[in-house]
Amino acid sequence: MFYRAQFAAMLATAVDFAVMVFCYQLLGLPLAIAVALGPMVGGMVNFTLNRYWSFRAAGDRLLWQMGTYMSVCLVAALVNAYGVVLMVAHTALSYFPARVVVALTVALLINYPLHRYLVFAARGGLLKSQ
Repeated sequence: MFYRAQFAAMLATAVDFAVMVFCYQLLGLPLAIAVALGPMVGGMVNFTLNRYWSFRAAGDRLLWQMGTYMSVCLVAALVNAYGVVLMVAHTALSYFPARVVVALTVALLINYPLHRYLVFAARGGLLKSQ
């Protein structure tokens, strides 16, 4: 389960980073907005892969899972945006390496635990949706 979730996260991260680069480099959006949009779009990819493949959590809880997942995604997007802006402002890193550092930290400390034990937990898991 962990390895499937990490593979899904890598694919979603590729989408996330592509959206970030597109929005920042090509559209000229502010860095914080570009960084925040990436996880939201990548999150849609990750939700689908995690629901049906990583955690095999398909069933009657789609709306609850989707709402909970998007809440986690929003928190991750805000932490990513804030973390990258802080790292760029206070270190010698440019936005892309800063984003890699922050994204790895957020993935391991926020995304995986909340996806596993909250969003896609089995009905008898730590948190129940009903």
